This record gives sequence, C-alpha cells and structure tokens, in this order.
Amino acid sequence: MNVDELKNVKKVKIFIDNKKIDGEIVEVDKWGKMTISVLSEIKTIPVELGKRGEIFFEKDSQNFFVSGKIFSQGIKKLILIPDTDILEEKRKNERLETPFISVKLINKTGILHKEIVNGNILNISFSGVKIETNIPLKENTIYDIETTFNIKHKNYLFKAKCKLIFTKKVKNVFINGLKFIDIDPYSFQNLSIYIKALKHELGKDTLNY
Repeated sequence: MNVDELKNVKKVKIFIDNKKIDGEIVEVDKWGKMTISVLSEIKTIPVELGKRGEIFFEKDSQNFFVSGKIFSQGIKKLILIPDTDILEEKRKNERLETPFISVKLINKTGILHKEIVNGNILNISFSGVKIETNIPLKENTIYDIETTFNIKHKNYLFKAKCKLIFTKKVKNVFINGLKFIDIDPYSFQNLSIYIKALKHELGKDTLNY
C-alpha cells in the first residue's frame, strides 16, 4: 500500500508526544503530503515546528500507519509530510514514546565475534521497540538488545532478544521496528516498572490504538 491510496481514507488517529488526536484527511497532494482536519476537542495542537508523529487508520478491516514530520496549521489543521511508506500495524500492545534512551544492539556473528550497533529508543511496548540507528540493521538476524531505564535517579537494566520487523531510512538515520522474542523475567519486571512509570508521568493511556 502506498501513500497515494490515502486519498480514499478519511478518519485517522494522529499520535504526537504521546497525545492521541482524532482527525480526517482532507487532501493528499502528488508528493504524499497530507492536510488533516483536527476533530478532537483540544485547545492547542501539541506541535510547533516539525516533529515526528504517526497517523493510524483502518482500511479493509486492517490497521495501517505512516510516520513523518507533522506541522501545525492552527488549532484545527495539521500537515503531515510522510517519510515512510504505509505499513500494516500488527502490534497489539500499547506503545509509549520515550525520551531518547541509548541502546546497544548486538549481533553475534560467531563464537568469539560480534557486531555492536548503537542507537536510541524512540518508543517501546511489552512486545517491541522502535529504535533509531546510524546504520541499517540486518534482516533475518536475532539481535541482543541492552539498555538501562532511569526512573527517579535509579537505573533498571533491560536485556532481550529481538528481530527486525521493518526498517526505513529517514535522511541520515534508520528507523527500525523490532519485536521482542525472548525477555528474561528480571528484564520483563524492569520493563513493566518503566512502562508503568512512563504512563504515570504522562497521565494518560496513550498510543493505544
């Protein structure tokens, strides 16, 4: 599915800064830039200059999303300039945007050899994570992910095995969606503590589609 097909889509959900906004696509130009009318009863749109966001929509009983830069056009209109193709939304768990969290992705290429890719976590859920890297991740590869969640000045270690679901180059970086395939009980507990703390900080059940 390509961005051009959004001309046949109306109702969408927009996610910016962990805020959920109901909208309706009113125009899609030939480059894929979307003008979206805001339907939610909100006083201000939580974006000023360009900020990354996502829009979600349903078509033929399937859920899809597209990411890009979002610009405010007053309190009743948004402009989305997409930087990804339209992807099918298969994640069932709630996702939460995070402050940039440094992360290591380790690809064991042999008994004594490994490749380490550094990146930043952009959002996270119980089932997966979105990570920004400077180099592309490899398909059909199991990565060991290692990071530390900081909650009220206390560090919580997190390790898991994950596999690449999608990757997209955006300017000079790569946006990667990864699915957790194995998390030890200690790390899962720390992930639960972090997600609970993040939700409490945000004060909303956000990014739940």
